Amino acid sequence: MSWYGTSWRHMLAQHQDAKDSGLEPEAIAKVIDDSYPFNQRSGWAYKAWLDARRDFFRQHNLPLRRAKRPKPDLLA
Repeated sequence: MSWYGTSWRHMLAQHQDAKDSGLEPEAIAKVIDDSYPFNQRSGWAYKAWLDARRDFFRQHNLPLRRAKRPKPDLLA
């Protein structure tokens, strides 16, 4: 099984458990993010996790993280 496939199945299981518990989409996204199944958040496993996460969240209408707004430039 590929890292992507393993990540997808893990997210699907977490999603079902959280949905059965009646959680909101934001809480489901947090449950999935907090349940990262691999040791470190680096390397091929993490890249596959991020790819699977992006695709999974879009398919299941879960909120993706947005980039933070940059702070105002102090020199301008």
